[in-house]
Amino acid sequence: MTKKGKTAIFMICATIFNLVLMVVFFFLFFLLLFVALPNIFPAIENIQAMSFVLPLLWFGGSIVLSFLIYSKMIKWASVKFNFEENLDPIFTPKKNRRERGE
Repeated sequence: MTKKGKTAIFMICATIFNLVLMVVFFFLFFLLLFVALPNIFPAIENIQAMSFVLPLLWFGGSIVLSFLIYSKMIKWASVKFNFEENLDPIFTPKKNRRERGE
């Protein structure tokens, strides 16, 4: 398998991993913000501004947390599995492209 093929498979797997992370955090934030938090602080249900703030925290928190964990995992995996040698870069500046001899 060529480096481009390995890169494509890696990108597909990494995207699926990121989506799974986002769904997991989506459900965890839902449980935290809409189930646990109103049980701990019952006055939150009566505040009008919370109808805007809680969904914002729900979506924003899940996206930001999944992105942070995804980026840390990709950095860790790139060092552990030596991606620099095994995968072809997707975007490279024109001056840094190597000659392929094709």
